[in-house]
Amino acid sequence: MTIPPLLHRITAAQPYPLLFATISGAHLYGFPSPDSDFDLRGAHVLPLPKVLGLEVRDETLEDSRVIEGLEMDIVSHDVRKFFGLLLKKNGYVLEQLYSPLIVHTTPEHVELKEIAKGCITRHHSHHYFGFSETQ
Repeated sequence: MTIPPLLHRITAAQPYPLLFATISGAHLYGFPSPDSDFDLRGAHVLPLPKVLGLEVRDETLEDSRVIEGLEMDIVSHDVRKFFGLLLKKNGYVLEQLYSPLIVHTTPEHVELKEIAKGCITRHHSHHYFGFSETQ
């Protein structure tokens, strides 16, 4: 799949630096329809003042809208939240991390994929069994 240039511009315009941004959903699973939206998923790094204190803000950023004719669904988690989800055996974040449809990457993304290999367990299969049962 060729990544539309608009997706690169969208990731560059995010409010916080991205560790990575990948495509998920129908495009990742191999069955997009002509009117499928683009599901961008990623992890961002919040500035220190945003993560220190009792109330963490912008842990998850979500944006759904049509941009230049493309329907977009963008979700990004702060790295602290992303790591927590990864350690909870969350197949959803593994899909984001290992998606071959990469819109934005960094050396830290490559390093994170290497580290995450040690987090993959047989318990992740429950995520996919549950998904298959509802399809």
